Amino acid sequence: MNETTQKWFNEWANEYDRMLGDQKRHREMLDLAVQMSRAKDGEHVLDIGCGTGLLSLKFLQAANCMVTCIDLAEDMLKICKNRIEELNLASRVTIKHGDIADLEFEDSAFDIVASTVTLHHLKDKQPTINKIYRILKPKGRFVLGDLDVDTSGDLKDVERLRHILDFLKDELSSALEEGGVDAFIRMYDNGKKHILNNGEYCISFKMWSQLCENAGFEHINIAPVDSSNWRKVLCAEKLAPL
Repeated sequence: MNETTQKWFNEWANEYDRMLGDQKRHREMLDLAVQMSRAKDGEHVLDIGCGTGLLSLKFLQAANCMVTCIDLAEDMLKICKNRIEELNLASRVTIKHGDIADLEFEDSAFDIVASTVTLHHLKDKQPTINKIYRILKPKGRFVLGDLDVDTSGDLKDVERLRHILDFLKDELSSALEEGGVDAFIRMYDNGKKHILNNGEYCISFKMWSQLCENAGFEHINIAPVDSSNWRKVLCAEKLAPL
C-alpha cells in the first residue's frame, strides 16, 4: 500500500464506520465472507487490512475462534483495539501494525485468511496471494470480499473508462444515499485514484480467481452480495497433501 493511501485511511479512520461500515452493502459483504469461510471453534483467523475491526468482530461472533488483525493505518488500529477491549475480547485477538504486502508469518499458521476491500490497494497482487497460500494450513480457506470491477489497463482506453464510470455511478449514488455528502466526497476522491490507476487498482473476480489458481488454491467459489451489483466474495481452499 502506498503512502498516499495509508494517509488517506488514517484521515478517514474516525468516519470510516459511519460512511462505509454502516452501509447495507458493506455489512452484507462481511456477513457473506464469514459465512463462506465456514469458521469453526478453535480456528485461527488472519484479518488482512482489518481497519476498525468490523470483519474481525463478525468472526468472533460466529465462532469461538482466535483472530489476528493486521493493518498499516495506525489510527484505524486504535479504533479496532478500543472496540475489542470494550467488548472484553482482547484474550482472543492479536493486533499487529504492518504492511499487508509483507505478511511475515510462519508457514501453515492460520486456518482462515480473510480480507475485504483491501487487497485491491496492492499494485502487485500475485506475490501476496502466494504468501496467503503459504501461511494457510492444509484445508485452510482464503476469503476475499471486494469490488468486481477491472480498473487496470490503458488510461486512454475509452471502453475502460466507461466501465469504471458505470461502477462509480452506482457506488457514488449509494454513498450519497446511505452516508451523506461526506461519504460521497470520500468515495469520489477514491474513485479518481482508480480512474487514473496511480499505483493501485481493482480487478475482476475472474482475475482474482486466476491469481488463486496460480498460487495453488482449489475449490474456488464466488458468490455475489445481494444488495450490490459490484461486490462479491471469493472463497478458495488449500487442499491437504495426499
